[in-house]
Amino acid sequence: MDYKTYKMKYYRTFLLLFVFTIQVAPAQTEEDRIEAEIINIQRGVVAKLTGHEPIKGKKKLASRSSNGERKAVADYLFSSLKDAGLKPVRDNYDVQNKKGDQFTGQNIYAEIPATNGSDEYVIICAHYDTVEKSPGAVHNATGVAIAFYVAKKIAELEERNINFMVVFFDHWKSNMIGTRMFTKMLQTEGYNIHSMHRSDYMGWDNDEDRAVELLASNLSLESLYRLESPVPIYKREVATPESRFFSNFGYDTVTLTAELKNADNSPFVRQSEDKYTTVNFKYLASTTSIVYNVMKALAKGN
Repeated sequence: MDYKTYKMKYYRTFLLLFVFTIQVAPAQTEEDRIEAEIINIQRGVVAKLTGHEPIKGKKKLASRSSNGERKAVADYLFSSLKDAGLKPVRDNYDVQNKKGDQFTGQNIYAEIPATNGSDEYVIICAHYDTVEKSPGAVHNATGVAIAFYVAKKIAELEERNINFMVVFFDHWKSNMIGTRMFTKMLQTEGYNIHSMHRSDYMGWDNDEDRAVELLASNLSLESLYRLESPVPIYKREVATPESRFFSNFGYDTVTLTAELKNADNSPFVRQSEDKYTTVNFKYLASTTSIVYNVMKALAKGN
């Protein structure tokens, strides 16, 4: 083969490889871009909630258990929702339990209105407090990060055939006082609830299969999550206190966790080692994508 023929053959091969790369790269790049976007936003949320980074000024949280720490978190979530273009509301409460213990706190929420006048609401929720001395990364800063990102993206949709609401509950560790007070508000105000979706214990994936565990109150919701999930979904058999509580009010519920029954979950829950550095953010992004795709399908009326 003479040099001229070799040169032409080389250029043809190079051109074919270049065209093939141009055709294949966009899909891969878009998928990588979305994952990177989710991780970038969620790293910021989890870092601030766990004391890995200052939540305001130079203030770093040790946990999210004391009144001062929880107020700092509530302020941060309120500001974050506002920066995302939403209109956050503080649901303040000051109540006593039967023992006379006083609980003062605030749930932070924001409505994302339907574009077609629907009166139904899909609620995306997570609790934001922790037990004492625990940074609470997997329990439950990651759940907050999922709810925040999904709400932010749902608000950007041009069409929503149902209302959405994102809620961050206070006082989970105290017999779910914040959840109870907010549910009472929903009942008093007469909200028509389609379903409530919450994530907890999310962020640990030792076998790297990105699988999740799901508890759904009806087959339709379970099927929707399975349809939108490219990873294994294991059915949770044991109800959580939150799911039982919501069900008592007649609300359909979904709870997403790591693989608790398969023991692929964080060994540091409620401990001082439940830190930012233990979170698998690729796994968290994968789960977040599933939740967002489900919400997007509900927004379309599927």
